[in-house]
Amino acid sequence: MGLLNNSRFMFIWLSGMTLTLGFSIFFLSVSWLTIDVLKQPTLLGIILTAVSLPRVVMMVFGGVFADRFQKSRLLCLTNIGQGVLMLIVVALHFADAYSVTALLIISVLFGLLDGMSYPALSSLMPSIVSGQQLQRANSLFQGSLELMFVIGPFLAGILLTWGSFGLSFGTSAALIFLSAILIMPRLIQDNIPEVAPLSAKDVLLDLKEGIRYVSQTPVLRSGTFAIAIVNLFVMGPLIMSIPILVGAIGGTAFDLSIIEGGLAVGTFVASFLILLLRSVHRGRFVFRALFLTLGAFFLYTQVQSIPLLAVAASMSGFMIMLVYLPTVTIMQEQSDSDKIGRVMSIMSLAASGLEPIAFAILSVLVALSVPIQTLLLAFGIIGLVCGVLLYLQSETFRQTP
Repeated sequence: MGLLNNSRFMFIWLSGMTLTLGFSIFFLSVSWLTIDVLKQPTLLGIILTAVSLPRVVMMVFGGVFADRFQKSRLLCLTNIGQGVLMLIVVALHFADAYSVTALLIISVLFGLLDGMSYPALSSLMPSIVSGQQLQRANSLFQGSLELMFVIGPFLAGILLTWGSFGLSFGTSAALIFLSAILIMPRLIQDNIPEVAPLSAKDVLLDLKEGIRYVSQTPVLRSGTFAIAIVNLFVMGPLIMSIPILVGAIGGTAFDLSIIEGGLAVGTFVASFLILLLRSVHRGRFVFRALFLTLGAFFLYTQVQSIPLLAVAASMSGFMIMLVYLPTVTIMQEQSDSDKIGRVMSIMSLAASGLEPIAFAILSVLVALSVPIQTLLLAFGIIGLVCGVLLYLQSETFRQTP
């Protein structure tokens, strides 16, 4: 059965797209609210950290829950929770009650819910599609999500330019609630694991077992580190720096949407390019893409105009996705079915859980008046050194076909 004839895949696909579109609108709106309304660019890193750090904490345990509970039910409940948070933000807008404390609390709760959902979504895909279709399913799914990240910033820019923050956040809430409907268990019909009730001790034991499993499996270990490098030293600094750079050169919300849209265009194009690749030696391909990612990021650190920043961000996003997608599929293929939730949890931690470290470091140094381009260049150099060391220690991964 083809992917487009697989109704369960279609519901997951549509749910992922509506959720991502809603999140991308929310993300740009919060970024611009911090820069343009609160007039506190240094606060942006704190808010991003407030989203990402709880996300990291919950992501660590999210894989344990994904292995023990019905994944679609977890996803449905977390989406509903995120939608409720968006309604609260809308209420704050109409009450003219924006505050740093309120934004921080909402960001923390949003991060906790997102950390719970991501491992469940990543580990759900192998149970819905066949092994032969897994790479194509991952590429099609991720490519569509990146398309939403292309559309989202432009849509948010339009909503903020000709509407208001209330309209932008309200649109985000509606999309997230729609995502919850599409991922309902009765539509996905995924398995309910037959396991004993979960205790706190079981959570810790399962978590330790998952970490041991990944660390002792060379392919999983190398894949995790490859994803960690591009996210800690490229994607994290890239996301953090875009609003700061736009604000520094006197840009508008639409300028911000152009650069963030450029980043999403690059990741979108790369995701669908993977669909067309045949007979690629994936292990070597991932490392070539890793070093090209760092090269594109170095270019981003040297430009200062809106069009050039958009192009450089697009190139960086393109190469990041060429690292990410093949690596995720390799890790899914190499994981035991009863541990895949925890493997995807650790992978997810590497994919986005390290971003708070980049956000926090950049926030402190920006507050100390260190030029953002200097900071970005330093991150790129450290990432290059780590990439070379990983390449030398990852012979098994490099030989993965």
